[in-house]
Amino acid sequence: MDHKGVESIDALRAAARRFGGGAAGAKSRLLATSATLPLDEPAGLLAYHDVLLFLAAYPESAALRAQALRELRRVAAAARAIAIGTGVRRKRALAGSGVAWAESSFAFSWRIARWLAQKYPLHAELDAEGIAAGGVQKLLQLALPRIEMERLDEEQPDLADFFAAMRTGARDSNLGWLLRELDAIGAGESVREQLYDALELPIRFAPRGAALSHTFARGPRRPAFYHRAPLLRELDTLALIERPLPEPMPLDRAEQSRLLDSARGVLATLGRETDVISFAWPDGVRAFALERGVSVVLYSAVPEKRFPIDTHVGFMLFKNGFPAAYGGGWPFAGSCRIGVNVFPAFRGGESTHWFAEVMRVYRQRFAVERFVVEPYQFGAGNREGLLSGAFWFYYRYGFRPVEPRAARTAETEFARIERERGYRSPLPVMRALTRDNLELRLPWAANVDLPWPEPYSLSIAVSDRIARDFGGDRALAQATSRTAVDAALGTERARRAQSERDAYASLSLLIGGIPELTRWSSAERKACAALMYAKGAVDEAPYLRATQRHARLRRALAALIREAD
Repeated sequence: MDHKGVESIDALRAAARRFGGGAAGAKSRLLATSATLPLDEPAGLLAYHDVLLFLAAYPESAALRAQALRELRRVAAAARAIAIGTGVRRKRALAGSGVAWAESSFAFSWRIARWLAQKYPLHAELDAEGIAAGGVQKLLQLALPRIEMERLDEEQPDLADFFAAMRTGARDSNLGWLLRELDAIGAGESVREQLYDALELPIRFAPRGAALSHTFARGPRRPAFYHRAPLLRELDTLALIERPLPEPMPLDRAEQSRLLDSARGVLATLGRETDVISFAWPDGVRAFALERGVSVVLYSAVPEKRFPIDTHVGFMLFKNGFPAAYGGGWPFAGSCRIGVNVFPAFRGGESTHWFAEVMRVYRQRFAVERFVVEPYQFGAGNREGLLSGAFWFYYRYGFRPVEPRAARTAETEFARIERERGYRSPLPVMRALTRDNLELRLPWAANVDLPWPEPYSLSIAVSDRIARDFGGDRALAQATSRTAVDAALGTERARRAQSERDAYASLSLLIGGIPELTRWSSAERKACAALMYAKGAVDEAPYLRATQRHARLRRALAALIREAD
């Protein structure tokens, strides 16, 4: 792309963020000009792709949206020409970009590897050339017939040569073949998962023209919102968080699966993965249609992969159907750690509004009273977050440092930022602000005299109790705790799913450490038993709301932490 083409895309990028007046006409003309540009050079193609994503997500009219979508298809066609061409350098320049047809190579987890091999076998293959074969050979000794051990002992130049020697006559991919053979290992899936993940095998993933790339992946189906006024920059965050949340969108199984595939696919094309989306299941998908074309889709893990105390709920935010941001929350007992990542193409838009909408969903879905942001999100060990001033992004929402000294420093610095135009806090000051968490206590919960027990500290307290009271005998601790909890809470007679019974048994090790459990009221004990089973239900939201409401439990768990300290 020549200098004139670069200027055209830069002009279109600037125009994309203007609305009203003659902005729509200017965008249409610039798009028409850009439609004549050649797209044979990767850097220009990717820059144009990002601008088009923004235009399609923030359309000023149906006609402009249609123009942007047509151009996205042209970009995909150009990316395909590069992908099937002979230019290795040009292919590599598109790698991991999220554009249709561009490959990524990443050591995906067992769950994502199986998903790709089973559902999208033509899109994924092990990146085997130049990878040592020894780890796979040793692992397959647990799966293949012993009579084949000689072949498994042969030294191979790399993994590609090993597959060529072992797979004569096999019709599936190397990835599919390996996963199928590993199924023969005489152990549970969790063990096979750990063994596979330890190999860290890279997988080449190419979305091609499927609805898995940032180009073509889409969120919940709903009418487009058209922006005919300037972007929303200022808002009453607390009022938005408390605005009544609509009921989840009605989703059939096919739509739940499609939304899960969209999230996994977009992250995979970028060489990214999050545990909760990897372990999510269609039954755990919930979608909320919010204002200004925003949809927030929640993803929960299958019961056997959930955290034992709190919950990791992932999300992807779609703007007019386009994947625009992702992250997760960890709610428990009224508190919720939270983090958000806005995809680069959508920065400079309505990110402030998006984060407030995400907090609105978590606040009302999981009865959150307090949000927490950990230091990495705003600069601890994260230079990009430090240089971008991410701390002040959260500070303007009302988040404040938990540490008193950092809170005083932040108050002084923010007053200076407001007073002195162009002032930026020095990096040493910004680093000092990353020593502890930020928190936002919602006003209606600010004076509630209840603790927010930290799941990490509760886990440590359980380990300390096992060592102190049971001499490190975990089986004895589990059996004794279960007996004590059953005696205090009463034996459940209702029929329960296995996942609910497993959750109850797991939490017994924690709840059994509460010394005054038998002195609780009948209602408190009944509510405690119900929430323990609810941890393993299809939908964890009732469990989380119950932990927020159970004042006696929250105080007892906080006491366990103090005792361990």
